[in-house]
Amino acid sequence: MSKTETMSQEPFHFQMYQAPKRTKRIDKLYEYVGASKVGMCLERGKIITDVYMKNQSVPPIILRAIALKEILNKMSIYILPGSLLAGNQACKPNYAPLFPEYAVDFIEEEFINGKPYFPDERPADRIEYNRSDMPELKKILEYWKGNTHKDRLYANLPKEAISAQDDVGAVNIVNFMHGGSGHLAPPWEWLFANGLKKIIQICDESIDKCEMWTIEGIEKKRFYTAAKMVCKAMIDYAHRYQKLAAQLAEKETNEQRKKELEELARVCGKVPENPAESFYEALQFMTFVQFGLQIEDNGQGICPGRFDQVMISFYREDKMKGKLDDETAMELIENFFVLLSTIERMRSWEDTAYFRGKPIFQNLTTGGIDPKTGNDATNELSYMIMDCIANARTLQPSHYVRWHKNTPLDFKIKIAQTVRLGTGFPAIANDELYIPAMMNRGYSWEDAVNYCIVGCAEPGVAGLRGGRTGAAWFCLAKILEVTLYNGKDPRSGVTLHKNCNNKDLSTFSSFDEVWEAFIDQMKYYAKIHAIMDNTTDFLWEEYLEEPLFCVLGCTETTLKRGKSIFKGGAKYDFTGNETIGTANTGNSLYAIKKLIFDDKKLTGEQLMHALLTDFKDMDTVPTGPQIQQICLHVPKYGNDIPDVDNLVSKVLESVCEELPQYKNTRYGRGPIGGIFQASTTTVSSNTPFGLLTGSLPDGREKGASLSDGQSPMRGTDEKGPTAVVRSVSRCKNVILSEGSLFNMKLLPQDLKD
Repeated sequence: MSKTETMSQEPFHFQMYQAPKRTKRIDKLYEYVGASKVGMCLERGKIITDVYMKNQSVPPIILRAIALKEILNKMSIYILPGSLLAGNQACKPNYAPLFPEYAVDFIEEEFINGKPYFPDERPADRIEYNRSDMPELKKILEYWKGNTHKDRLYANLPKEAISAQDDVGAVNIVNFMHGGSGHLAPPWEWLFANGLKKIIQICDESIDKCEMWTIEGIEKKRFYTAAKMVCKAMIDYAHRYQKLAAQLAEKETNEQRKKELEELARVCGKVPENPAESFYEALQFMTFVQFGLQIEDNGQGICPGRFDQVMISFYREDKMKGKLDDETAMELIENFFVLLSTIERMRSWEDTAYFRGKPIFQNLTTGGIDPKTGNDATNELSYMIMDCIANARTLQPSHYVRWHKNTPLDFKIKIAQTVRLGTGFPAIANDELYIPAMMNRGYSWEDAVNYCIVGCAEPGVAGLRGGRTGAAWFCLAKILEVTLYNGKDPRSGVTLHKNCNNKDLSTFSSFDEVWEAFIDQMKYYAKIHAIMDNTTDFLWEEYLEEPLFCVLGCTETTLKRGKSIFKGGAKYDFTGNETIGTANTGNSLYAIKKLIFDDKKLTGEQLMHALLTDFKDMDTVPTGPQIQQICLHVPKYGNDIPDVDNLVSKVLESVCEELPQYKNTRYGRGPIGGIFQASTTTVSSNTPFGLLTGSLPDGREKGASLSDGQSPMRGTDEKGPTAVVRSVSRCKNVILSEGSLFNMKLLPQDLKD
């Protein structure tokens, strides 16, 4: 069959049937941004290096404030052609700023030495840059070598924690060696109602009350001083766009565009300094805050939150006054989407494997429940956002829709139609699980029902949650693998922790012993996980407090307590994890139970040898390939088989019970929570972790990608989507309080009319 025939008969995506209905403005913006390659912007790196060199005696939080002020004042700004909104992160759209304070080793290796690739020659996720910038880049690197967050981490982490990451590969925190914490949504209602000038006023009043003879008073003054400085810097940043828009308006010959630029100049002169009083002003306010936080933090999961809820009052009032119609509202929202899609993050080649496609997770949440009434919160904007997703088709922001028993049927149909487009949006969050899961961890009902997604799949409350929802990767499949060899990693030869019973797959006498050893190893690596995360957070607190992130992320609580999120300024605070290879782990344990102890089809020695030889040994009886087939034919998770599904659930439950035993660095310092909790988010980390993991008893070969999130291992679900859903539902999802990620992919022909 020819390519043409294939495309005409079975289009790869349903969206091929449904062309986006963009206005000329959005189409032009989309094409302009889409034509811009991903690149490196040197500006921020130069500015922050200069600031740090000149202000070495300044307290860290003040130093961060000075740096952000200088960056926002000196960085390049521009307004995209035809855009109704202003804001940019770097010198060009899709360019990533340099954050040398976090790490520079990978920058030197890749950009200077081309190891393993020059970034513009990578096999994927390429980054363009000017070779002529290399002398300036070398100067920046020279200052930061040995003085970065990553350097401090390697100097402070125990050797076994470093080995667990770099040798064994059971845990990994590289992502948080290269950037900030992210993972929050600002309290938009408060910000829109008060403006940044209110924060400045509160800071001034609070500084006057600080008792400078106490340590607490000294620290509070530093916080308020830094918070005031960055809010003024954000106002000045907006005023730069005000001036730019006015200048462009003076030169503009097209009368319509001239009026648009004049209005944009007016809005930039008003927000974020002052309260927003219209849909347009609120959206521009949000745009400035999104960019400002990204420029300071370099984190993921900085989110617009419950967009339809925080924007609906402006929308309705403007429509009632005749100041806004639906076409204009949609165009503004899609314009907003395009601008957020220009935000990029500099990643090392190693880190791109864990985040293929460069996701930033600026999650926008739609639907859900009204915390004031307890009723369904679906509104006009909920539907409009679905249309905007269909039209814009940008990779950012990410989109989640909240689903509950009282979600209107017509909105459910609208959601399904949008999902059918094949863009991957929106993802669906189940209120019936998320809300009780959050309440189990200490959230009030009023706060829990007001959650939004603040990362990949992690729930949080806008303006109230600090901490890191994304933390160290935690590979259960790798942990099971070392369990089978009495704690030894067969790839590296490293043994960090022997099994509690000192046995391996060849000597286990019962499945209970296998389970006992696995739980022992899981607990050991959970401790390593906590060590890595808390060391990271401790060093952030000491060197990298981010005042804008803190005062705009949890405005009311940080201002009231006079301390940053990093020191306990949030109302709620948790540290999350990402559990990798869940299905492989459960399937493998079931295979061991079934084949060795229940049915006695194989001995432990036979299976162990087959795994060590990657099912390739042809001289054994049965042969390696035959043993692999035996393993593959053992029942698998995802087929509505209670025995297998319950074991997968038991694996997850063990992690969910173990992690909360550990407290994060903010525990007991003000916030509710302060504990570790589990999720099943993987992003694309199942692939690099798969490369580090040998053959497993489920029949998976060495190096193959592991299972995705909570989904079945690909190719093992044979009884259709309903069976898969029933299997996933058997997991005790209500205790996965940091997020449950279940991905289901359907073939285009399954979605035909």
